[in-house]
Amino acid sequence: MQAHEHWIAWPLALLAAPQGGGAPDRKEAVPVTVPESACWWALEFSPRVAVLEEALLMETSMVQRLWGGLQPMLERLDQAFVQAGMAEGAAAMVRAEADTPWLALARLRLTQKIQEQGRALPAAIPADALPLWTLTALQQHSAVFLRLGCRNWGQVRALPRSGLSRRLGGKLLRVLDEAYGLLPQPMNWLQLPEQFVLRHDLGYPARNADAVLHLAQPMLRALQSWLQARHHAVLSLQLRWHHDLRRVDGQELPAWESLCIRTGQPTQGMEHLQRLLREHLGQQRWLAPVDMLELQALETVPWSAAPLSCLPDLAAQQGANSLAWHEWVERVTARWGDEVVHMVEPHADHRPEAMQSWKSTAQCDTRSGQQPGQQRASALPGAAQKNVARRDCSDPWQALWPPWLLQRPEALAVQNNRPHWHGPLQLRAGPYRLESGWWEGAQTLAVRDYFVAFNEVVGHVWIYRERAQTGAWLSAASHASSWFAQGVYG
Repeated sequence: MQAHEHWIAWPLALLAAPQGGGAPDRKEAVPVTVPESACWWALEFSPRVAVLEEALLMETSMVQRLWGGLQPMLERLDQAFVQAGMAEGAAAMVRAEADTPWLALARLRLTQKIQEQGRALPAAIPADALPLWTLTALQQHSAVFLRLGCRNWGQVRALPRSGLSRRLGGKLLRVLDEAYGLLPQPMNWLQLPEQFVLRHDLGYPARNADAVLHLAQPMLRALQSWLQARHHAVLSLQLRWHHDLRRVDGQELPAWESLCIRTGQPTQGMEHLQRLLREHLGQQRWLAPVDMLELQALETVPWSAAPLSCLPDLAAQQGANSLAWHEWVERVTARWGDEVVHMVEPHADHRPEAMQSWKSTAQCDTRSGQQPGQQRASALPGAAQKNVARRDCSDPWQALWPPWLLQRPEALAVQNNRPHWHGPLQLRAGPYRLESGWWEGAQTLAVRDYFVAFNEVVGHVWIYRERAQTGAWLSAASHASSWFAQGVYG
């Protein structure tokens, strides 16, 4: 046990508050059961977190300097506690501080009692002045102590220890010594599971997607706490729901149904996951009311925060309604399906028509975070991507590649040994010789000379001349031309 410890205690009951806000009724005879996942948020601030009876306790002496001191840390802890319990009003700010866990719990109980009576909260009360009922070990023998004239901790400590030990047992004296910091107090520290699987009994049937999404919010917050504490980000998660009924209109229903969700990039943002979950749940057909939910993280990866920049945030300048590329893909995929949305997959090839292929989002790996604008512009046929000239290119001709490629090279007419496309073309730059594709056979061999051409009708275009009749676009029986148009500079 350290010489100087600082413990903070919060009431667990506020973490079990209903989603509508506010704290539960403290006059209920049945104690409120709080899942362990509701306390995971505290592990972001300190590794020494424990549950002691009806309170959540945290030891902060080793981490205060990391948060800028005690007062800034308390302000952030109060905000995090309100967000975790979704409680409102002054009741959400109830906490107590002390040097030992038992003392922090006792002061928390006294603070809650004074607050319920509507009185002003006093300063830190010394341990000797605390009532008997604030310590469970003393409350169990309160009748004996009252007959002896003891009303607080200090009066109990003044009694002869040997006689008190023979009459009430040594456990009482040990708890009292732990409360005063004379003996170390063993704690069951809160630890995160290796895998995130959280099941929540709703308590009442949910009948539509909005109700299920509303009840899944605490589970998403628990997932975020688990990810942050383990420094991981989620790529795939599964939401399962249990049917309240076994038969509807004479038809047997499965006990469980599930929904798998994949993200384009690793994320810890629950707002994004909540929007994505809403899109998927909106497509579900609910066979029966739901009485239980289960959330599981199927795939996670190590997470490192993005480096901060001194430059302005472009996302903030675009407005709150703007979406990142992978978020837009995930939203459209959730609405229309994986096979409807296609993305470009780049390939290492010198032939322009072989630099890419189009695949559905289910087949593409979007985790790299590469957006279409970041891919090589000359490898995007039919896509309005502007070519950015790179000064550090190994081949200076790459700066002349066009931003638009035709779906297929178009054969050009030849008159007087000059290619024609809505009129004769004037060669402005070239030739740029390309010989590639030999490893795939004679049918795919590309032996070409590329030029930048121009006329008043089509503007600047990218054309090439076949140096040998080996291209897949040319048939000797139907084409006599060896000039082809492949790109435009519109």
